[in-house]
Amino acid sequence: MYDTDTDLETRIRESAPRVAPPAGLGEHRARIIREARSRSGRRMRVWGASVAASVLLIGGGSVAVAGTGNETPWGWVADNVFAIDRTDGAACFQGILVKWDGLSEDDPLVVDAKAIVAGIDLDALDTTAVENELRAEYAQSIGADGQPLPVVLSPAQLKQDAIHQIVASELFSTLNERGYEMSPGHEVSLSSQTTDCR
Repeated sequence: MYDTDTDLETRIRESAPRVAPPAGLGEHRARIIREARSRSGRRMRVWGASVAASVLLIGGGSVAVAGTGNETPWGWVADNVFAIDRTDGAACFQGILVKWDGLSEDDPLVVDAKAIVAGIDLDALDTTAVENELRAEYAQSIGADGQPLPVVLSPAQLKQDAIHQIVASELFSTLNERGYEMSPGHEVSLSSQTTDCR
């Protein structure tokens, strides 16, 4: 018998299979961030590109989401969630979370950021254009050695990546419109965690 629910949750998480990210994803992420930082333009674009590249792929099994509907299989509550039903009855699950640095949880920037993300209807998003852009971009990825290193994602992974990018774009553009200014150590970022969606 387990001492606490936390102990049980920890053991369940530790027993889940770990899945390596798709080949070339790390190089692609680094390239996106390098290119965004080298471009001239608004600072918000750098944050948007950085967080859009922050998708974390983690193995898992089927997902049961209860309560508010934003609970995740990893034991934390997301600001928004998205799931794709699979033919085997499992769900391809994505939890999206606003994180912050140098701010308190009740800071207006954090509160607004969380409300913006929570207010997006992820099921209603048309991801077609972004998926096409990402597919083309990933196909032309170049490794650190200058050689082609295409990133290959499943349709579900591509959709999740597109959703993360659309949410990040909406979040940062809305915060910018509302007059928020961010700087290192005084900022919010967007994080996504997914189950294995191959």
